[in-house]
Order: sequence, then C-alpha cells, then structure tokens
Amino acid sequence: MSDLHEELRYRIESLERQVRSGRLVSAALVAGMLGLSLASWTSSAQDARIVRVRTLIVEDEQGRNRVILGAPVPDLKGGGRISPSVGLVINDPDGLERFGLGLQASGRMVMGFDAPQGTGDPRNRERINIVADASGGAYIRFVNRETFMPGRLILDDKDQFYLEFLDFPEGKTISRRIGFKGEERVESTR
Repeated sequence: MSDLHEELRYRIESLERQVRSGRLVSAALVAGMLGLSLASWTSSAQDARIVRVRTLIVEDEQGRNRVILGAPVPDLKGGGRISPSVGLVINDPDGLERFGLGLQASGRMVMGFDAPQGTGDPRNRERINIVADASGGAYIRFVNRETFMPGRLILDDKDQFYLEFLDFPEGKTISRRIGFKGEERVESTR
C-alpha cells in the first residue's frame, strides 16, 4: 500500500504544480492583454484629439464656403493669389473674400481686410493690409476705392518708422513722409 500512497502523493503534487503553473501563465496572459488593451485605448484617445487635414472648409447653412483654412489656402474662385500661402480666409455670403491671413513662401506674413463688392473699383477691393515682410520690416497699408494707396505706416529696412502720405496727380507720385527725423517730400514720375 505504501507504494500506492507514494504514487498517489507524487501524482497529486504533480497536478498541484501544473495547476499553479497554469494559474501563473493565465494571470500573465490576462495582465498582458489588459496592458495591451490599455495602451491601445490610451493612444486612440490621444489621436482622437488631433485632426490632420491640408484644407478645412467651414460652410454656412446654405452650403456656401465661409471659412477656409489651408496649407496652402486653395484659390477656390480662381482669382489668383500673389503667392501660395498657409493661412485663413473668411468669405462673405456671396463667396467673396473679406479677410485673409497668410504666411507666404517668401516668409512674408500678411493680413488683409477687403471692402464689400460694389464699394469701389472692382479690380481691388482690399482696403487695409498689415504686413510683416520677409526682411524684418513691417507696414500697414491703406488702399482707397480707386485702388490707390493714399497712406501707410512703415517700419523700413533701416528700422526707421514713419507715416507716409501718397498722392497721384497725373503722371506723378508724390510722397510725404513724417517721422522722428522730420518731414521728407519725394516726387517721381510714374
């Protein structure tokens, strides 16, 4: 009988070791699966906060393009842009640009405000431009209804700041600059 007891005890101990090993392997598998699931869920949650697009168009309730954000901003009306730019455009209900903000390939940053259609020469509805140019200068330009620039504030390439008034009598351009160093008048032919 003692041999039978010995054999049964050996078998029971062997089964107990196998059960313990099975529990450890099962626990490790469950822990691994939970870890992978948690890692997958966490990265999905982070990715859900980022939307990657080249162009985003916001339409109004009639389906008209009202806000366009792009890299580059597309020329949807075919009016031609000075330069491809990364930026933002806001259109009026007729689809005409009224505000634009863009970083051009040259490094020039431009913000422009346009007048409504029918308020001046249709060739250029721009009225105010704010520019930080590629060489570190800056200006605010005002454009009248006849597409002429009657004035601007300038920070030039020599870091001189001045107010410039412009007049365009027939065949001439007259500039009057007022700055810290005084007043300067320049006349040239066009």
